[in-house]
Amino acid sequence: MAQLLDCKLVAQSIKDDCKAQADALKAQGITPKLGIVRVGEKGPDLAYERGATNTMNEAGIEVEVFAMPADVSQDDYIKKFREINADPSIHGILAFRPLDNIDETEAISNNLSAVKDCDSSTTENMGKVVINDPTGLYPCTAAAIMEIIDFYADEIKAHVAKKYKVPELANDAQKEDVCCGLDVCIINNSNVIGKPLSMMLTNRFATVTIIHHLTHAEIKNEYIKRADVVVCATPFKDSITADMLGDDQIVIDAAVVREKAFDENGEPIMNEKTGRQKINTFGCCAADVEEKAAWKTPVPGVGGITSALLAKNLIKACKVQNNIK
Repeated sequence: MAQLLDCKLVAQSIKDDCKAQADALKAQGITPKLGIVRVGEKGPDLAYERGATNTMNEAGIEVEVFAMPADVSQDDYIKKFREINADPSIHGILAFRPLDNIDETEAISNNLSAVKDCDSSTTENMGKVVINDPTGLYPCTAAAIMEIIDFYADEIKAHVAKKYKVPELANDAQKEDVCCGLDVCIINNSNVIGKPLSMMLTNRFATVTIIHHLTHAEIKNEYIKRADVVVCATPFKDSITADMLGDDQIVIDAAVVREKAFDENGEPIMNEKTGRQKINTFGCCAADVEEKAAWKTPVPGVGGITSALLAKNLIKACKVQNNIK
């Protein structure tokens, strides 16, 4: 049975650090602040807003929500977005997507300052990931996975050393950085997980393979079985099974698979508070993965760290905008 990679512990350590930095900024007369831009009242957006607000409150960060009507025009959206972006009291912007009747590239990407892009959706920040520029704001889910690896660095190094039957890792560089020489297989090639994570790992001298649903099964399983760490984020429930894994692997399930909830009679299960049908959230790993893996993240798990990384990016953005190192 897999040992637990406690994501709540990782997230709390990040929020505690953010709170200490936020308090230090406030002592200098600077209040870190996130602006959330929402159109309409979609259930997922409202849930994300509540979660982000709670996380920011724990981290000592203020939040202001800019809610626009569902039928807002593109011109009005852009006008308001530019006002928010130009407001010096707002250090980071989280704009909810998708937008039904608005060109997101024109409205958001073309008007969002990279230094306020705490969700890392601009091409400038993605470019900084590639060249390992420390001033960049990195995609939160990819960065969350790196936080897990770093938080459990000692355990992972010891596990890998045992796996390869050596008394310790090969050289001083590996002793210093858990990523150096680590073999990681990423089952995702998106702009928010697979691509930036592969660059972040490569910049720290890990060996990285990216596969996806178009990779032939025989080749896919060969790469998965070889890896020390398997990061999986497919859009399908139970798509990663124990027979796909090798021995003594570390599995990080970063998927978010949502399904409408039904009772045993096939009737929708309703949420009493919202009046909407209840949604169940799953990862992409089948239950038997926990029996095969050596270490595994719970579900939900990575998402909580992702929210904490939003706070970390906000603090970083605030410092950059105020020329504080």
